[in-house]
Amino acid sequence: MKTIGIIAEFNPFHNGHKYLIDRAKKITKADNVIVICSGNYVQRGMPALFDKTERAKMAIHNGVDAVFELPCYYSCSTAELFARAAVKFLDLLNCVDYLCFGCETDNLKMLPQIASVLSDEPAEFIQYQSEYLKTGISFPKARAKALIRYFEQYNQFSGPQMNYILRQSNNILAVEYLKALKHFHSSIRPLAIRRAGASYDSLEIDTQYASATGIRNEILQGNPDKIRHCIPENCFSILRKKDFVLPEDYSDILGFQLLRENSFSAYLDVSNELSNRINRFKTDFIGLESFISTLQSKNYTYSGIARALNHIVLNIKKEDVDAFIANQYFTCGRLLGFNRNSKILSHIKESSKIDIISKLSAYYSSCSGLTKKMLDVSIHGDELYRMIYMNKYNKQIPGEFERQIYTI
Repeated sequence: MKTIGIIAEFNPFHNGHKYLIDRAKKITKADNVIVICSGNYVQRGMPALFDKTERAKMAIHNGVDAVFELPCYYSCSTAELFARAAVKFLDLLNCVDYLCFGCETDNLKMLPQIASVLSDEPAEFIQYQSEYLKTGISFPKARAKALIRYFEQYNQFSGPQMNYILRQSNNILAVEYLKALKHFHSSIRPLAIRRAGASYDSLEIDTQYASATGIRNEILQGNPDKIRHCIPENCFSILRKKDFVLPEDYSDILGFQLLRENSFSAYLDVSNELSNRINRFKTDFIGLESFISTLQSKNYTYSGIARALNHIVLNIKKEDVDAFIANQYFTCGRLLGFNRNSKILSHIKESSKIDIISKLSAYYSSCSGLTKKMLDVSIHGDELYRMIYMNKYNKQIPGEFERQIYTI
């Protein structure tokens, strides 16, 4: 029995995701597909447009056999930690043969070589990166310039080739997945599948394979019918809903949090310099989006700041995440949905090196220590998401202990 692992956000699920799943199954001749999906917060440091169970539901109806949650302390982290945690999750399930991912190139010669340099950090590369950092540019830009210079000196890849690879979001994640597989000495084999249709952040929707960015843009503008051709028909009723949790909905909570403290460096992804910058401008806070713009500089990207502020809101501390990582990243995994016709879940329960949570209330009452801490951080973020939704739309929805696993 062959099993594919896919790491995703499905925010929302669209034809491009369906293409990746179908193509991966065809190439590998796999029997099962397991997805590690971001929970209610995504890697850009924002709340997901759609609730995690709704996104799991879309996946299960489109060829996925089981969906597990990537908790918020990993799902809204840097690309490196996001990828490393998700790969570790797949490794701990102990039944995955392939990690399949989309990217803007299917050049599996180039991507592993980039991943190797970033993993091994040869002296010349470190020297180049240090030189560029001293010029005051951001770390991602310094790293990209150092990589281009490193490969050009050996005449392996041209500057334009490298520049293209390193500027594409899916390529960046692909490199991080390869790095993670190498870091964990994983037996899981990588399979890169070239992205079809619009680019990652394109707003173009006149294509069968529009980006999630373009689809979200039309949904938020109240034009769901414009993207009907971009998504599987069985997802359309979910995407037509107008009850969305948006980043700006967290503004009041963030503003309150900022006024309560004078130092923020204990939070994940908040450096001392960024903490000082937040403290300096917090009294002028009028909303999340404008505050991110205020904090932006050549050293801080929009997404980096959004993640840092999200960690403040969700109370995600560096010391907690360090403790989680030191203890194999996960002690348990939360199931969001599965296909009853698949045998994969029984196989996972037999082979998995972590506990699989099917009933949260029962598991939570019996766990302790670090496991309970992990769940507390995740539950806090989810209950905040729920509270914001209910107050915004005056609708009651189940809490985390009442959340049902979706099955077909």
